[in-house]
Amino acid sequence: MAARTASALLASLICGVALCGVGSAAAQAPAWPSGPVTIVASTPVGSRQDIATRLVAQALAAAFKQTFTIENRPGGNGIIAARDVAHAKPDGETLLSSGNSPIAANPFLFKSLPYNPAKDFTAIVMITDGNPLVLAVNAGLPVHNLAEYVAYAKGHPGKLSNAGFGQLSWIMGSVLDKAAGIDTLQVRYTSLAPSLTDTIEGRTTSAITTLDSVQPYVASGKLRLIATVGRERFPTIPDVPAIEEVYPGIAMEGWFVLVGPAGMAKDVVEKINTAANAYERQPDVQKKMLALGSIVHGNKTPEQVAAFMRDETARWGKILTGLGIKPQ
Repeated sequence: MAARTASALLASLICGVALCGVGSAAAQAPAWPSGPVTIVASTPVGSRQDIATRLVAQALAAAFKQTFTIENRPGGNGIIAARDVAHAKPDGETLLSSGNSPIAANPFLFKSLPYNPAKDFTAIVMITDGNPLVLAVNAGLPVHNLAEYVAYAKGHPGKLSNAGFGQLSWIMGSVLDKAAGIDTLQVRYTSLAPSLTDTIEGRTTSAITTLDSVQPYVASGKLRLIATVGRERFPTIPDVPAIEEVYPGIAMEGWFVLVGPAGMAKDVVEKINTAANAYERQPDVQKKMLALGSIVHGNKTPEQVAAFMRDETARWGKILTGLGIKPQ
């Protein structure tokens, strides 16, 4: 009897120690976020991506009662920001706000990257699902639609020049040239303002740029919208045709995505995804994004975001290869 009691007591003690160990391990598991979260943005302060990212960051800060700080690290076509986050700890406290370039285009533009776009990131949530650019022409150019633009280019070879700020602008100009069988000069700018000024003043005849940046000049009659350089018409300018309507398969839209280093915990990813999507589905938020020239749906799971990035990478590869662009 005494032996059985001693055995039972020993088993109870062993069980208690085991449970205590489990409890201690659980108690020591850090909650997320355990401190401030840094979102590294690949574009400058004040850019459309920066503004959209800050809106989502504010919502995440409110949802998780923690500070979410934006650190803008532009440069190198997004390579600097992407590299820094790819090499960060996958604890969910260093994230990347990326446009399409670092993820989908850079593999076809650079022979070597300090990160692997396909392997070094954990897909989390879409910040915006689409950021279509627009083709705007100088108001003095005698064209009012895309058909007239193409006809004018063919009738005046070498006379049209397209001002483009950012990678997508000049690439889209080249894509349109190839599809329409025209030849326009792609003038690349390092900042937005001079690209618009030159088009307004006639030093360049057109610009492929963001809708929000040209709207004041369209309203004042200095520029004229010819097309939305996207898959479908933009909700706030429904009378402006999408380039896909005329030349199917060439539309190139930008997008912004929130990703983290590879190996992030699934539960952390899902928490961020759920909170961000809930915020983005709010009608007033979608109106704010539309004012920026962006469309958001707030409906993609992390797995769907990952699939989207893979599909976009394949599409960008096909387009860039088709233009004869070789990695440098």
